Amino acid sequence: MSAVFGPDGRPAQFDGTAWVSADGAHFWNGAAWQPIGRPKARPSGLVIVLAIFVAGVVLFGGYRLFQRVTTPYAGDGVSNAQMDSSTQIEFDYKRSATCHSLTFDYRFFDSKGAMVDELESQQGHEIAGGRSIHVTANTARSIDSRATRFEALATCHD
Repeated sequence: MSAVFGPDGRPAQFDGTAWVSADGAHFWNGAAWQPIGRPKARPSGLVIVLAIFVAGVVLFGGYRLFQRVTTPYAGDGVSNAQMDSSTQIEFDYKRSATCHSLTFDYRFFDSKGAMVDELESQQGHEIAGGRSIHVTANTARSIDSRATRFEALATCHD
């Protein structure tokens, strides 16, 4: 074979074992041009494992951040509420965010759950986020005698 042409129409080259087309995509097996099988590039197992690990860390971090943003601070609100007398109540209050001017509206309920009285606090409180304060409220008038429990609804005026 003095002039061997590959399937691309250009002269083929002999590489020592077979005739190879000029573009390097085919070889001559003596009867026909055959495509040269080249292994496809694949990422190694380590790269795949690291990618899965990084994706897991990112998803877990995003989930925890979403939880923190949407879930209120554990223990927010009123606890240890008690009525000391007909003119005094006390309770502990915890808040996740800082508030410099916090007031409370008090709703009093009888033993059946019906609201029997409502009062507004005039005194403002300051609370740091994540901290608990103890509030003792003295009312100017007597609380309804049917009241057995109360709710303190906080309003921040910052």
